[in-house]
Amino acid sequence: MLPMSISNLNAAEQTFTFSADVSMKWFDNNLAWNKTEYDDIENVTISAAYVWTPSVIIPNGIDNLVPTSVQSPGIQSTGEARLLFLESFKTSCQIDITLYPFDQQRCSILFTPVNSYTLGIQKTGSFIEFLPTFFIENSEWDLVDVLANVVDVQMEHISSVASFEFLLKRKSMFYVVSIIFPMALLSLLNACVFLLPADSGEKMSYLISIFVSYAVFMNFVNDSIPKSGDVCRLSVYLTLILCQSCLAIITTMATLNVRNNQFLFQTKTDAQPANAKLNSNSTARLHVMCASKTRRADHVFFGMFLFLALMSLLVFCV
Repeated sequence: MLPMSISNLNAAEQTFTFSADVSMKWFDNNLAWNKTEYDDIENVTISAAYVWTPSVIIPNGIDNLVPTSVQSPGIQSTGEARLLFLESFKTSCQIDITLYPFDQQRCSILFTPVNSYTLGIQKTGSFIEFLPTFFIENSEWDLVDVLANVVDVQMEHISSVASFEFLLKRKSMFYVVSIIFPMALLSLLNACVFLLPADSGEKMSYLISIFVSYAVFMNFVNDSIPKSGDVCRLSVYLTLILCQSCLAIITTMATLNVRNNQFLFQTKTDAQPANAKLNSNSTARLHVMCASKTRRADHVFFGMFLFLALMSLLVFCV
């Protein structure tokens, strides 16, 4: 088999589509002749309707289980026959998107003989180095390796199965630049809310703006995530940073509420006209102490949310 191009790998339909040139060779003594008796003719091409040709089926095929573009076989004077067919294959493939978008997939095509003959492969193992120079690469997947192997099976009328396994690696740079990096920046901005002074009155509007940005961005991201029953790492990461945004809003609301309650309590306890000057000084000191505690709490929360934002990225490393 000589791969020509990788067309598609569909995670939702669990299918793998590619085109390849397949060459089949066999020996038939009944087809041999003495070339000196026939004007030194060494090879001929005969219609497949007049000679025996090996029939194969593709057990994991989707649309066609039998190759349809079979050409007329070429026959040598020694009795060696060769059959070529160039076809677009569509096979079933068990796709695991757990590591998406840093995943690798293994998809294979199987050839099974029909007429109880033994099917073999001229060269087993990896043959990625034999790819043609005109091989058409896929925009989303890199072809890492192609492995050929013959599997012996103990089944009636079937002695062996030829397997060609494709190792594919997803090109992840697009997802890093357009999805992961922007979402990581937004998660870092969540932590920066605790650097804003509480008196500015912009903390909640700042967090709501980030949360709305999450919602808008999630609509774009949802179209790029493969539709499958499995949960991928990217979905887990997006869920984590969405939870961080909600937690930042709740934490900010709680800290602002505690701060306002302290000011209200101090205002009520200091409203005594007999000691106006003393109360004024104590109010100022309490205000400074309260502001100092608020700043320390904000610094702690900033460090905590910054740590959570960075730890969320470890989802792709586990």
